[in-house]
Amino acid sequence: MPISERVRRRAGVALLLLAAPLAHAALPAALKADALPAAQRAQLEARAARLAQMTQAERTALQARMADWQVLPAGERTRRRLAHQAADALPHAERMRLQQAASQFASMPEAKQREFRLAFEQLDLGLRRGWLLGPVLGADWPRLHPLFSALPESQRDPVLLALRATSPQARDDLAALAQRTPPQERAALRAQWLAVPADGRDAWLRARVSGTP
Repeated sequence: MPISERVRRRAGVALLLLAAPLAHAALPAALKADALPAAQRAQLEARAARLAQMTQAERTALQARMADWQVLPAGERTRRRLAHQAADALPHAERMRLQQAASQFASMPEAKQREFRLAFEQLDLGLRRGWLLGPVLGADWPRLHPLFSALPESQRDPVLLALRATSPQARDDLAALAQRTPPQERAALRAQWLAVPADGRDAWLRARVSGTP
């Protein structure tokens, strides 16, 4: 999975966000942790606990990575942050696959790494973003892309949940329907698919592909 390896490597750099507790002490009184929503407060406290467990050498290394992060262009920081957030949203098994892929990538000769980077950069932007969905959906994204490329923000979370619950056969069926359906009718197809109860979507797709009423 050379493309997913590249995405995961970039996502890993955004782990510099673990340094957020370093800035927490400088927050105005109105933004102190005890005034934050419970989920956000718990996240900050967990990060602070990890920071407290670091050795001095680890903290020094973290501060160096923070400095490297700050000099990156804003667009690059945004891209890496999105990649990290996307990786965090993946199912556990897929995150483990990405970690294994990242280790494999790091062990490759630099020339081979450059080859994979170039291949990734030459992909269409929409396909590159598709790999943020992980190794499973990312591999199918070139075929699914026509149906989901113009996805309204309100449908994004329901669509991702539905796609992660589909079987390989159902993704094949979605890809087939995406190719058969004219562009102006794809939004309606997507809405119909989402409207089907979750436990019946795969059968609904099978029926649509086979032409069964």
